[in-house]
Amino acid sequence: MPPHYNRPRLNASDANRKLLGAHPSRTRQQQSRQLVSLLTTVFIIAIGPLFCSCSIMGLNRQITRMEQYGSVTIQVSPPPEGTAPTYALAWTASADGNLESAGFRRLRNDGLASFSLLTNRTYCVGAFTDENGNGKYDVGEPAGCVTNVHPKAFGDPAARSKILRFALVRKSDLPPGTVIEIPTTNDALGMVLEIAAGDLASLDDPRFSSAVGSSGMWRPFDFLNQNATGIYFTEPYDPKRMPVALIYGIGGSPQDWSYFMDHFGHSHFQLWFYHYPSGMRLGRIAEGLAASLEVLKERYGFAQCDVVAHSMGGLVSDEAIREAVSEEGVDFIPKFVSISTPWGGHKAASLGVKYLKKPVPSWLDMEPDSDFLKSLYADPLPPGTRHDLIYGEIPTAPGVQGKDDGVVTVESELDSRISKNASSVNHLPYSHVQILSQPETVKQVFGFLEQ
Repeated sequence: MPPHYNRPRLNASDANRKLLGAHPSRTRQQQSRQLVSLLTTVFIIAIGPLFCSCSIMGLNRQITRMEQYGSVTIQVSPPPEGTAPTYALAWTASADGNLESAGFRRLRNDGLASFSLLTNRTYCVGAFTDENGNGKYDVGEPAGCVTNVHPKAFGDPAARSKILRFALVRKSDLPPGTVIEIPTTNDALGMVLEIAAGDLASLDDPRFSSAVGSSGMWRPFDFLNQNATGIYFTEPYDPKRMPVALIYGIGGSPQDWSYFMDHFGHSHFQLWFYHYPSGMRLGRIAEGLAASLEVLKERYGFAQCDVVAHSMGGLVSDEAIREAVSEEGVDFIPKFVSISTPWGGHKAASLGVKYLKKPVPSWLDMEPDSDFLKSLYADPLPPGTRHDLIYGEIPTAPGVQGKDDGVVTVESELDSRISKNASSVNHLPYSHVQILSQPETVKQVFGFLEQ
């Protein structure tokens, strides 16, 4: 989140008056000053491009698409062995009864594949090993599928899409010698989603830049379809070192953790990072994080994994920890460190929700006392998870009331409904962004994880 912003050029157009509910008798100066105040507040929490009509129109299109599509993820278990390629696909019947494909791709080595599919259609999703290399399914080749799949919209805050697991078997009721062509792909029905589950990557990769991170808030649907979301490794998995997952905040990117990674003691820990579109509903983001941790735990068998999160990433992590532990039936996330997290929400999110017909979805969950936040207050972290809370605070500017870190108020950072259950509450005199590039922050987090 850049520390300074250029003041936008404004004029008191009729559209601006309507946005603010301004009376025509108000002066041009008053209207401009009020609009500047609103936009500045939204900029601070949101990060990103100019909040103008074109951005709003683009955001509306993004959210509409997120209401129309949802994700379906499959995992072939156990993953196929051998050199023959295994393909995953999703298909559905058209109005005239013909089958059409919504995506066809080679299965990942870990047996995973994911699709973005229309929520108003019913699909079959499956996979087969193409042993003879003809690009078709021949009866007798290993295959499996799940039928009657109804995707749940990306924009549905209550939806939870579990990974659909199945095995590949050679048994089939079709006559021997039957060959089935892959249905023609119809891009309007959906597409393949790229996912990450322990993929190796460099933090310097352009796909982890601040510009891409910002796009994940303003264009979450495009982000999902243009990036691989999930957990990345910066080095091969090491069973002798403790995994630590790093979670950035709204409009952020993995590169927010550059200083942290460069200065963190690696002798005991291996650092991972979660890449996601921060404009999505927080419950859906948390679901993806929880699923990623579960997949990696199943693959590598580690006993525990710690989580360190910044800003809105703390809200996401809190929910994800509870989901992952509940699914696994064992508390494998014993330590959670949150940094500058708006536990009490942010009033700027309320302004965005108030003035936009289709606001950034994650703002709905960051409104003070949103249903999402209430669920965090009502359902504490697992008893075996220690939460160390770090909050930032900087001197208040002259004439400005309230204490904050330049972005989040101290009142929100220290919301008693969360802080009362924290194992420790710790203050650092740094701004919201600055706090991630300070030796004292790294030292403090390291100390918590070492305990």
